[in-house]
Amino acid sequence: MDVRTAGPEVAAFLDVPHHGVVATHEADGAIWQAVVWYAVTDGGILMNARDGRRWLTNLRRDARLSLVVADGEDYVIVRGAAVVTDDLERGLEEALALALRYGSEDTFAGQRRVGVLLHAENLSLHGRLRRDDQA
Repeated sequence: MDVRTAGPEVAAFLDVPHHGVVATHEADGAIWQAVVWYAVTDGGILMNARDGRRWLTNLRRDARLSLVVADGEDYVIVRGAAVVTDDLERGLEEALALALRYGSEDTFAGQRRVGVLLHAENLSLHGRLRRDDQA
């Protein structure tokens, strides 16, 4: 599922660099959350993190991922499966692109960065983004 097909309002909302919150599953089933930067791409929703982060460890074991992007009462929940990309050069390039999107000057010096691509399977819309046909 391409999240942009949910409509122009949803696409415009996700194009704004809001912070997202991801939720992954710990080995014991508990939920682990982390704040992330994201960008919608042709392939899905791109995120990036320093290698070794707990949410990445969780994804390597269990690919299920939930992302919430919120602005007040308007928010989108994207659920699906994620793929971790261990290409460190590509990971750094993606991190720098996300930093530019969010207005950060971080260079990620000395960090091993990996990419995460969320393939949306389910989308929930809330607030002004909610559609009448949504259950």
